[in-house]
Amino acid sequence: MARTRKVKEESIQLGLFDLTQYLRTAPCVPALRRLVAEWKANDYQGVTPTTRTLLNYWFTADHPLANRQLFKYHDAQREAIETLIYVYEVARIRNRKALLEQYAPASSEIRLPAYDDFARFCTKMATGSGKTKVMSMAIVWQYFNAVRENPDDYAKTFLIIAPNVIVFERLRSDFEGGRIFQLDPLIPRELKISWEFDCIMREDAERAPAEGMLFLTNIQQLYDRSEQKKNNGDEPDIMTEILGPKPKDDLSNGNNGFLTTLKNRAGQLLVLNDEAHHTHDEESEWNRAIRQLHSSLPLAAQLDFSATPRFQKGSLFPWVISDYPIKQAILDSVVKRPAKGVADFEEAKSDVASIRYQVYLTAGVERWKEYREQLAPLNKKPLLFIMMNTTEEAEDVGDWLRKSYPAEFGGENKTLVIHTDKSGEISKKDLDAARKLAREVDHPDCPTTAIVSVLMLREGWDVQNVTVVVGLRPYTAAANILPEQAIGRGLRLMFRGKTYAERVDIIGNKAFLSFVDDLEKLEDVKLDSFEVGKDKLKIIAIAPQMPEKAAYDLALPRLSPMLARKRTLSEEIAALDVTRFKFSPDPLPRKPTAADIKKFQYQAFDIITMEKLFEREYAIKEAQRPDEIVSYYAKLIATTIKLPSQFSALAPQVWSFFENRAFGGKVDMESAEIIQAMNHRIAGYVVLDMFARALKEQIIEEMEPTIEGESRALSSMEPFAFSRQALEARKCIFNFVPCDNEFEYEFARFLENAKDVIAFSKLPQQFGFCIEYTDNNANLRYYYPDFVVKNELEEMWLVETKGQESVEVAFKDRAATLWCENATTLTGTTWRYVKVPQKEYKKLQPVEFYDLLTFTK
Repeated sequence: MARTRKVKEESIQLGLFDLTQYLRTAPCVPALRRLVAEWKANDYQGVTPTTRTLLNYWFTADHPLANRQLFKYHDAQREAIETLIYVYEVARIRNRKALLEQYAPASSEIRLPAYDDFARFCTKMATGSGKTKVMSMAIVWQYFNAVRENPDDYAKTFLIIAPNVIVFERLRSDFEGGRIFQLDPLIPRELKISWEFDCIMREDAERAPAEGMLFLTNIQQLYDRSEQKKNNGDEPDIMTEILGPKPKDDLSNGNNGFLTTLKNRAGQLLVLNDEAHHTHDEESEWNRAIRQLHSSLPLAAQLDFSATPRFQKGSLFPWVISDYPIKQAILDSVVKRPAKGVADFEEAKSDVASIRYQVYLTAGVERWKEYREQLAPLNKKPLLFIMMNTTEEAEDVGDWLRKSYPAEFGGENKTLVIHTDKSGEISKKDLDAARKLAREVDHPDCPTTAIVSVLMLREGWDVQNVTVVVGLRPYTAAANILPEQAIGRGLRLMFRGKTYAERVDIIGNKAFLSFVDDLEKLEDVKLDSFEVGKDKLKIIAIAPQMPEKAAYDLALPRLSPMLARKRTLSEEIAALDVTRFKFSPDPLPRKPTAADIKKFQYQAFDIITMEKLFEREYAIKEAQRPDEIVSYYAKLIATTIKLPSQFSALAPQVWSFFENRAFGGKVDMESAEIIQAMNHRIAGYVVLDMFARALKEQIIEEMEPTIEGESRALSSMEPFAFSRQALEARKCIFNFVPCDNEFEYEFARFLENAKDVIAFSKLPQQFGFCIEYTDNNANLRYYYPDFVVKNELEEMWLVETKGQESVEVAFKDRAATLWCENATTLTGTTWRYVKVPQKEYKKLQPVEFYDLLTFTK
């Protein structure tokens, strides 16, 4: 039961812009973090079967990309969607008052919101940490629960709102044509049969409705035009004009196909606001437009996403439910790590910016040149970002760059200065150039190498290749720009994967660096530093050394998949003889007494434990008829074996189990006693377990592998950046052996020195070699061996170095052994597998590779 408490009417926007408000997270976050962690450890008690299927697919199953590297949602994305599911589906919070009463500390002085007619939650995630991925998961979760569970409590219609055109176009690149739902592992195969979904962009014509529909627009399209003329919002005019004009359409324009289609939808609406710090004012046009929508199309919830969901005076929105700050994103290597350039520079006494700041500008250019040289082998182009105080200064610095460094920054579009003209207007041509740059600047063919700007471009500019930021302007609260926003433009990762710890170097005058110091205080994080002009940049690029090390090149055969998930189990289900199911004690109790409960055991669980287990996982519904109960259990079983299309095949077998087997013989399914017994959690646990056990082993189909094309050589790998331990080794095709931990480094050194090893290599995940296997829950998983070795007998070995063993290791061992057997048969070359446990390796102290054969026994 939610606790109530007296809250003061003082505004949460009280006080000056001070640092102390930053040092705390939002009031509901600490309690929710603890509760969600407990809920997760308790196997997601209280979720629907559909939600359980999605959570398992997103976070337990493996997702290989086309290049065979694994896609994985990172922990912050997982925590964000789990928290949203917990609050909405498990705790069933439906307004902000209930949220604050349930989870905010009793001592919090928080004003209750003036408007609270629907659920509103905010997800705070650092710039570059993947808010759009969480949005897409939230959409899929709501849609499938609306289709499969309860259409009255979930949404099938979705509206994503961007604050401006630049952000709109970034989102458009993800959602137009349903692109993100096709490319990301969002929809389990067993649910795709229910996916009928269309994505509508703001300028699209009216079209036929689909089961689920997503609408994407920028907020100005929803404004009332008369109000829009009077109020341009909180954005500075210069920023609004650079990031896009306000469209002419309004919600009442019946000729607008986009809005007409949206207004004609039935059911509930889920609104998702991107860069939602713009929604801080309850009386803003943005919030009013959403409330107007709610009056005609009821909102299931409003979800706000922002890296900086703060009021103008600093405090966080109290409806923030999860918080992933910059500090944690930096520590997790989800974003680049900022590094401060330390230098004892003096500004020249001049009113001309390029003269006054020349020493800083030169240092920034020289650092950018270091990145250009280091990134060249990796086919990446670094970007220099310079921030000035006025448009005149920006223009002057842009000219200085072009004239001082014509090869690097001269020529057409190499240096782009973003500003307005003297009248404050930006021409259509300049706007198009700014929008085009936002889309293309990271592309290798884009000529732009430097951007000079007055604005920090607080959002929408998802530029990945910024490596050097030169800040030459003071930042104050009056500038209406937060420290996170300023640094955020350079934080997005250039490379994917966690083998290289990326950084963005920050060089600036004292006023700007003091602003960076504020970020360290606010986030309680110590940034790296480097001495400008002295500490040289070094990026290790792992690359094949051809042709000089061709003798050490190794190739792995391409085998077709050995495992695949069956699309149907109808024949296997029909062939089940439920009368032969064995469980103890037998039969199930029809009306268990207290004595029966004490004696009853099943799979080493007593009856009370079983009740708790079933209650934890499934909310059994009260039913009056046997067909309702059978239908319910058949649906649960189909969800468990990840083949919901088999419901019609399962239902007759579940009926037969209860009618002929469960209670010791044939029973009258219409009798009140049997209906009550079937409806008991004990019966539910047993029937689910029996059918799942009988069918799980048949879900995955083993196939005869074949050779698929030529073997793939390690020398075919593209170079990749690496910042962990790397061993220079003569017997490896690469310039360095990339090692993920100390034991791998030690083992690589052993292979280099072993006389009976001809060639070896670490198998980087970037190479994409993996072997399919199934885990204990019948998920199709992928295993990436550590090393490949060729010994003096011309035998090829896959080697796994193992520190700690888990349940998964045995499945991987069997899969690797089987792969080697098949590879040997198909290629004529002997392939073998060995796992090298770290503790036993230390005891053995091997000298030759032959010594490791003891681990194969």
